[in-house]
Amino acid sequence: MRFSLRIICIIFVTIFLIGCQSDVEKKESFFNRGSKYYENKEYKKAEIELKNALKIDPNYVDAYHLLAKNMLKLGNIKGAFSIYNTIIQIDKNNIEAHLKLSEFLLLEKKTEQAMEKIVFILEKDPENIVALLVKAQIFMEKKFFDKAFTVYETVLKLDSKSIPALQNMAKIHIIERRTDAAESLLLKTIEIDPKSLPVRMILIGFYIQLGNMEKTEYQLHQAIESTPENHEAHILLGNFYFNQKKFDLAETSYLNAIKNAPSSLNSYLIIARFYEKLNDKEKSLEMYTKALSLEPDNVDVQNTIARFYYEHGDLKSSKEIISDILLKRPQYLPARMLKSEVLISEKKFSEALPLLMDLAKEEPNAPRPHYFKGLCFLGMGDYDQAKASAGKAVELNPGYFKAHMLYADIYLHERSYDLAQKEATTALNLNPNDYYTRIIRARAFIGNNKVGEAEEDYLKLIELFPDNPKAYYQLGLLKIALKDPDTAIDYFNTAYSKNNKLLDVFAQIIKINVFKKEFDIAHKLCEKQLQLYADQQPLIAIVHTIEAGIFLSQNQIENAKSSLSKAIAANPDYLSPYATQAQIFLAENNREKAIAQYQEMINKNPKLPVPHMMIGIIYDSYKNFEKAADHYRKALEINPDYAPAANNLAYHLLQRTNQIDEALRLARVAKEKLPEDPGVMDTLGMVYYKKSLYGNAVNEFLDSLKKFPENPVVNYHLGMAYHKKENKELAIAALKKALQISDKFEDAGHAKQLLSELEK
Repeated sequence: MRFSLRIICIIFVTIFLIGCQSDVEKKESFFNRGSKYYENKEYKKAEIELKNALKIDPNYVDAYHLLAKNMLKLGNIKGAFSIYNTIIQIDKNNIEAHLKLSEFLLLEKKTEQAMEKIVFILEKDPENIVALLVKAQIFMEKKFFDKAFTVYETVLKLDSKSIPALQNMAKIHIIERRTDAAESLLLKTIEIDPKSLPVRMILIGFYIQLGNMEKTEYQLHQAIESTPENHEAHILLGNFYFNQKKFDLAETSYLNAIKNAPSSLNSYLIIARFYEKLNDKEKSLEMYTKALSLEPDNVDVQNTIARFYYEHGDLKSSKEIISDILLKRPQYLPARMLKSEVLISEKKFSEALPLLMDLAKEEPNAPRPHYFKGLCFLGMGDYDQAKASAGKAVELNPGYFKAHMLYADIYLHERSYDLAQKEATTALNLNPNDYYTRIIRARAFIGNNKVGEAEEDYLKLIELFPDNPKAYYQLGLLKIALKDPDTAIDYFNTAYSKNNKLLDVFAQIIKINVFKKEFDIAHKLCEKQLQLYADQQPLIAIVHTIEAGIFLSQNQIENAKSSLSKAIAANPDYLSPYATQAQIFLAENNREKAIAQYQEMINKNPKLPVPHMMIGIIYDSYKNFEKAADHYRKALEINPDYAPAANNLAYHLLQRTNQIDEALRLARVAKEKLPEDPGVMDTLGMVYYKKSLYGNAVNEFLDSLKKFPENPVVNYHLGMAYHKKENKELAIAALKKALQISDKFEDAGHAKQLLSELEK
């Protein structure tokens, strides 16, 4: 029995020892696999293996050290900090852990706590160079430059080739304006490691700071000479030449980068962006395509190309690539962000908004989704929500220029000119040369009757961008408002010389020539414009309509009719010539003859919508609204997308029936076909008004007034919409503007009554 007990004990001990040995082997196996994954940059897998090792042995210090390094590679600084604290709990004298913690504390600017760690380390190891460098850095943070310099000298006694010590001593010399001494130390770092591009870049940055472009260029060439195979050095030289506006040399350097590293994706992307900045779209796209050929499945490159197409107006190609990306990676954030931007550019605000809402939830600290939400709400006429979104973007990034610009634009839409001026000024402080923001501020100045300040902004734009016609045009409008047509036409002519295809500029020049009765000049300009527009039928129609106006000013009625017929032939969808023809027929008092003429056209070709449209306008003109509506319907039976008839029938239904939903459908048809027509915008705005969508209504009226700000009816409609939104000040301003322009329009009596009630 005693013998059996002894055997059992031996077996038990043996099993226990085998079990211990097995755990040791297991933890070592986990650790070794974790190390291998770490070396292969497979950090997630490394984390799993190392944590498995620590489950077996919670005091395994080597595993903790490697796990902390792995956490840093994964960007988990908080996790690494916690692990180093754990190491110290296991081994309170672990120098490496104390050192790492001191570095973390310094990064968080907890200098006193960091110094405590360093003192502890240096008491045990007075010649620990890393600890001495951290100590010096703490002194630098506190601006104790003499103390820091002394520590760096100590480091150099221990290691005369310590590049960090030399670089930071040079930094102190720079702070204290001893540039020669700084240069000497930085040159010494190059002697120590002539092939290190990061080391040489510190010296190059020093020369750039001094404005010494000659030495900068020399060092960049030295970088290439020391490591000709390093494509990054060629890229840096290309960047240098680009900033110097030496574009040929920049291009050569970028191409050399590709030559030295033909498989480097970054080189192709950089030269693609270079060509894009030079407005060479063809070469830019070629380089983006080559980059994609290196990594065909790289969604970042695919998205970059999609953005390229978007920014250059090719929405179709951009949308195709975005769809491909999201098919493969539905949650890929950059493509979703770009998709929302494309939808906004197409004015599909209700489709873009849910996307942006999701993006804002997923990235709560990102300002961009909030900025674009603001654009959506502005497009939808919801100014309160637009301001809230812009405000959130500014809160997340106070230096976000575009968010301040959006704020200014919203306030300008609301005619809150003081606030628009303030936000535009804030935006210009961030980006003084932005064209659109300065235009916003100038318009805000005009709204506040600060004409001089507005003129200064426009003149500044001319100084900054002498080839952009917009500021000349705006100055011309300003001079018209100040009743100075001679100066105005000089500005308009200058704008025309910069771009002779701008219709607004052309129309203003014609207007002044007609006012001055210089009809021959006006007609010659029309002839020239017709040649310039060649086969652009919509533009030709507008020019013929303007030409008809000149003839009417000369009382040449037949010539005016001829021009109007040419306009309708060029673009049957354009509304203005029909209205002008109707006015002529009314003036001649031969409505029946005109109707008979159009009826004859219908008899010859029943599939023409235009004659029905004209008959409808004539019936409208002498208030036979039912017959007018009947002919608009017949025009739409022939062509359901015929915008002029859709617009006029929508207005009829809106004013004289309860068929508001049908009016909305027709108004949207007209808006889709004629998105820039101010009359169509006004009709759609009135439909929104009747449906109590006052924010949308305001937006349409404001867009209409951008085209024709002196239209009293649209200003009256805007005043009514502001009144319904309970924005009393803006309602009063709009109604006053309407009555200042004219007090003879059909609803002027109601405008006066409403204005009187609001001013009580």
